[in-house]
Amino acid sequence: MKRRNFLTATTLSLPAMALPALGNDVAAKPKTMAKGFFIRANESRFGSEQKVMNNDLLRCVIANSDAGSQVLMGTTMPASLKQKGGPPLHIHKDQEEIFFVVSGEFLIQIGEEVFTAKAGDAAFIPRGTPHTFANPIENNPGTLIAMHVPGTAQMEHYFQNIAKGIFKEEAATDLSVVGPPISLP
Repeated sequence: MKRRNFLTATTLSLPAMALPALGNDVAAKPKTMAKGFFIRANESRFGSEQKVMNNDLLRCVIANSDAGSQVLMGTTMPASLKQKGGPPLHIHKDQEEIFFVVSGEFLIQIGEEVFTAKAGDAAFIPRGTPHTFANPIENNPGTLIAMHVPGTAQMEHYFQNIAKGIFKEEAATDLSVVGPPISLP
């Protein structure tokens, strides 16, 4: 085969050789639920099991297993916003986090900067970035949504404990405390 014909044949066959690789990429995507679901305001889905809540501090809206470990989504509940304060400054080395303020007012710290966040405001925190949030108002009527991408079963279990009022110093999860909570007056 002449060199020119060989190069032409090789070049033309490259797209065909890529097809099996494309098929493998599609097959490697995580599976999600076969059927969608609807969740009411008084329900939570920890472990993909939908239950009515009883004075929980946090609410799981999309469980880790609901979305093939791609996202974990939770919200604050009125019981968690009776007092001012929030978690310590921390990082997630393997997850991005997104905050979205549905209503009320919250403080969100990203790195050294603290933002006052009101309804409609959002924050994106890349993995490895120190961050936290705080409730600056007693009996805050607000709601804050937090999403972890990708989601993990360990993080969901950690939130499930907090929802029950169990605050463990150490947790087997992608969370490392790197500083104090936001200072409030």
